[in-house]
Amino acid sequence: MKGKVLRDRIYEVIIAKWPTHVSEVARILKMFPESDPENKSTIAKVKYHFDQLAREHKINVKKIDRALVAWPVEVEKYRALQELLGNI
Repeated sequence: MKGKVLRDRIYEVIIAKWPTHVSEVARILKMFPESDPENKSTIAKVKYHFDQLAREHKINVKKIDRALVAWPVEVEKYRALQELLGNI
């Protein structure tokens, strides 16, 4: 997988399983070569797509310790709606 197709697949994984981090997405998409289960170039590729999705305002990202955690932007909308409805 490359380019837009890979980015769309990464976005689908983030929507299905959030919050999630870069290596977990790579594991779910089976992107790691068998010889190197934590390949740095694979992590960098997925992180690049995380950054692109964040620039497109599709996901929110936050660095927690050394992990980059992502969740869909819609989740923030649900949280705000819950706060509004919770006050009624």
